[in-house]
Amino acid sequence: MATDAVILRLKKVTEQHAEILYSHISNPHLYEYLEEQIPTLMEVKQKFKFATLEKSPDNETMIWLKWVAVTPQNQYVGVVEIGIFDDQYAEIGFMTFVGFQNRGYAHIYSSLAIAETQQRFNLSTLHASVNEYNLASCKVVERLGFHLHKINRNAEFVKGKPSDEFIYRLTF
Repeated sequence: MATDAVILRLKKVTEQHAEILYSHISNPHLYEYLEEQIPTLMEVKQKFKFATLEKSPDNETMIWLKWVAVTPQNQYVGVVEIGIFDDQYAEIGFMTFVGFQNRGYAHIYSSLAIAETQQRFNLSTLHASVNEYNLASCKVVERLGFHLHKINRNAEFVKGKPSDEFIYRLTF
């Protein structure tokens, strides 16, 4: 367990973070349970540019909040994002960088992101989509108080095989 986890801080992602974080974000291990491919540096820069504006690159009506989690020693631990759609459907996603996984960080920085979002927006629920094989992320969202809401069978195609998508929900 991380001894300095309680004093992790969130920094709003900026376009300048793209180059700083790219070596972490492009680690193939992080994409083990994701359908998406490893993004290029230019793609990360573009996404971070939109994140700075709190806008989604894919949905112009979505508010997109994105932070990087930082230790007191200024080490980058992971990223967390919350997308809020115009119908008030909101979803959280997080990625803990290799070297910081399984140490309690994801729970801490996700809690901070949820609290900050709740201060700005009056959400009644928050969702998380997790691949059925990503047991570490399932544990994190469950520890955050999310409950399994539904299972989308064969919703994802990861590493050449179909897998289920678990939809978790946190009610405020």
